[in-house]
Amino acid sequence: MLIGSYADQISIFDDDFKPAAAPIRTSSPSYLAAGPTGVIYTVAELDEGHVAAFRLDGTPLGSLPTGGASPCHLAVTDGFVLSANYQGGSVSVFALDADGGLASRTDVVQHTGHGVRPDRQSSPHAHQVTVRDSMVYVVDLGLDEIVHYRLTAGGTLQRQRVTSTTPLGSGPRHLVLHPDGRVFVANELMSTVTTFSADFDVLDARPSVLVAPVGDNFPSELLISPDGSRLYVANRGNDTITTFAITDAGLSPLDEVSTGGTWPRHFTLIDGALVVANQHSDTVTLLELDPGTGVPQPGRVVLEHPSPSMVLHLR
Repeated sequence: MLIGSYADQISIFDDDFKPAAAPIRTSSPSYLAAGPTGVIYTVAELDEGHVAAFRLDGTPLGSLPTGGASPCHLAVTDGFVLSANYQGGSVSVFALDADGGLASRTDVVQHTGHGVRPDRQSSPHAHQVTVRDSMVYVVDLGLDEIVHYRLTAGGTLQRQRVTSTTPLGSGPRHLVLHPDGRVFVANELMSTVTTFSADFDVLDARPSVLVAPVGDNFPSELLISPDGSRLYVANRGNDTITTFAITDAGLSPLDEVSTGGTWPRHFTLIDGALVVANQHSDTVTLLELDPGTGVPQPGRVVLEHPSPSMVLHLR
């Protein structure tokens, strides 16, 4: 299990949350992804952003500039790594060599425009990049858009279409793809979750929380259970995980429970429990899932870690 963070290190633990190797020292590795050859890819979420590759023993396998500021998300696909550059409002593509190292940057596509909220949408903010087959979906919080690209064999992005999230000012952050084709999107600025059809038609939108926030609430990560029956949404503000049942009719809210920390930025599923990186409380917490309902229990602290932002489980 790897913990990405804003503390300039990637920490490595076993499944009992005990240190398994020396930390990998690297700049602002806020998001991590694993390649098929066991290589770990990380962003450097800096003004002059770059993407780096490492073996688990810390051996570096290349570092290349993204061409955009504050890269915050990665996707790995056949022979390529892609990064979403938040402040730059762009998406970059990197070709991999035979060992999984970074060979070259093959494309940078710049988004343009702005949204309706000048405080958060004065420019594009590419927040996530997701690959399904040859299609690439870039979620842009600053534009209220999901931009669809086709990834060519040469590593370039061909723009296909744009899906707008509604209402304007929603601020889409992340999406997840359901096995039946539906798409669920967390909207950071309106604290909602939108359901789209496989063709990206809007089917539904509902609050990401069941308990009304006292102040602002910003949903972050989403995760679909392995059997496709549950959607989990992290909420920064309420500091909770909301569980929805996924039915043919749509999303049905089940429960909302505390993560046991503050500002849950990312979480993943490990051995029947959600493991959450709580950025502002400097903790990693574990929420055991009820085997019957799939609803998590309130979280308990299993690790203290400076500014954790990402949990990557190597299976």
